[in-house]
Amino acid sequence: MEFAKQAAIPKNRKPGTLHSFFALKFHDGDEDRVKVESIEKALNKAGITITVMARDVEKWGKAEIPKGKTLMTDYAFPAMKKCDCNIIEFSEKGVGLGINAGYCCAIGKPIFVIAKTGSDISTTISNLATKVIFYDTPEDLISPFRQIVKELNGYYYGVNYELQKHIEQNVFPEYQKNELAHNIEHIKYVIGRSFKFAQTIPDINYDIVYTVAAYHDIGHHIDPKKHEIESAKIMQNDNSLKEFFSKDELIIIKEAIEDHRASSDHEPRSIYGKIVSTADRNNTVESCLFRSYSYGKKLHPEYSDDELFNRAYEHLKLKFGENGYAKFFFKDDEYEKFLSEIRKLLFDKEKFIETQRAYIKKMKLSR
Repeated sequence: MEFAKQAAIPKNRKPGTLHSFFALKFHDGDEDRVKVESIEKALNKAGITITVMARDVEKWGKAEIPKGKTLMTDYAFPAMKKCDCNIIEFSEKGVGLGINAGYCCAIGKPIFVIAKTGSDISTTISNLATKVIFYDTPEDLISPFRQIVKELNGYYYGVNYELQKHIEQNVFPEYQKNELAHNIEHIKYVIGRSFKFAQTIPDINYDIVYTVAAYHDIGHHIDPKKHEIESAKIMQNDNSLKEFFSKDELIIIKEAIEDHRASSDHEPRSIYGKIVSTADRNNTVESCLFRSYSYGKKLHPEYSDDELFNRAYEHLKLKFGENGYAKFFFKDDEYEKFLSEIRKLLFDKEKFIETQRAYIKKMKLSR
């Protein structure tokens, strides 16, 4: 029998994916192997790959732990440190699962507990878990874990976990005050896109990238036309950020937020401003049609739909037309495709209004 080796955990992962440690109470036989494979298949669809000690270290019983070493301390703990998060299948309780959860909590790793519907989850595990997800079939796990992948995007890029917690708990809820075009879903979209462009810059500070994107529209409900200024003020008044950034870094964050608007009369003063400015642009015609209508309704609640469609057309033509003011500082195939499609639509005003009218009607009916 061969000796066990450390699990091979990939250092580089594609944006929008995570690698998780996976644990459950194991038994002899093939039942657990089948269970792991079925859950893994669902997690893969959500963008998550996993490391499993029984498979990746013990090789399903074909590799033994060398004398003087233990599976938990010498193999599992080092693997947990390298993973983005920890998924624990807790349909059946086990002492090792509690140790697993306690260790991950101690090193700041998010813990997601999954269990068959009706399972008894102990109070200790519930308190340690970032989230508890019940399921009937592995397919039920796809949707919630797709959302988790989006939310943990920053963790993969090495963003300070305490900084993320602060922003998620104290900043994200503020976006409920904004209209739909600048709500929390838009912010998460911009955060994800910011990480995508930041990857191309050597030695970029992902804490700054994340913070700029997280705050960039927070003041929109105060004054839409000067929201970049209001958003920067709110960020400056958040004294908690001093725990994570130096004075110079906070100035960079402030200036990047102030510089992000497409209509700004000057180029962003730092690479961080260029990243968020680029990430803030629409990259689908559908989002463009929705956001221009929603924003127009916020600015002019007295307008009829016809007036809003006309306003949207004129606004988008100025922004995305052949000589539009929208700036883009990174090459992006998605944006190039969008730009070609929206310009084609803007070429015919009647067709644009007809398309937007049909799309907004569909959106209203779906609510």
